[in-house]
Amino acid sequence: MPKLRKALPLVAAAAFVSCAFAVGAEQKTPEPISREEPLRLREARAAPPPDTRQYCADVAAAAGAARAARQEKELLDIEQRIAKRTAELETKRAELQDVLDRYDALLKRTDERLVSIYGRMRPDAAAAQFASMEEDMAAAMLMRLQPKQSSAILNEMEAARAVVLTKKVATLSSLAGGGKKQ
Repeated sequence: MPKLRKALPLVAAAAFVSCAFAVGAEQKTPEPISREEPLRLREARAAPPPDTRQYCADVAAAAGAARAARQEKELLDIEQRIAKRTAELETKRAELQDVLDRYDALLKRTDERLVSIYGRMRPDAAAAQFASMEEDMAAAMLMRLQPKQSSAILNEMEAARAVVLTKKVATLSSLAGGGKKQ
C-alpha cells in the first residue's frame, strides 16, 4: 500500500502531462480550414474536446488533493515527533531539577556544618586554616560566622591577609545587600 501511495502522485502527474501534450498537440496541428466554413465550426475544431479538458481538470484536482494529503500526513508526523520529544525533554528537565534541588540541600547542610566546625575552633587554629584558603571561600566563611568569632579569627591572622579578607568580606556584603553598602 505505501508503494501505491508513493506511485499515485507520479501516475497523476504523468496523466496530467499527457493531457497537456494532447491538448497542445490538438491546438498546434489543426486541419486546414476553408474560408467557406462557418466560424463556429472553425472554433470547434481548434478547441480540444470537452472530455479531454474535463479529464485533465479531474487529474489535476486529484494530483493536488494527493499532494495536499501527503503534506498533511508529513506535518502530522512531524507534530507527533515534536510532542514526543517535548515530553522527553520535560521529563529530563524535571529529573535535572530534582538533582539540583538535592545538591543545593546537600551544599546547604554541608555549609552549615562547616561554619559550625570553624565556629567551634580556637581562633588561632581557625586563622591558620583561613590563611591557606582561597580568598573568596575564606571571606564567605567569615561572613557566615558570628561577628565575635570572625573578629577573633581575623585578630589571630597575619595583618596583610586579614586586610585582604576584610576587603573581600566588605565587597561580598555590599553585593549580598543588593549592591548597597551596609
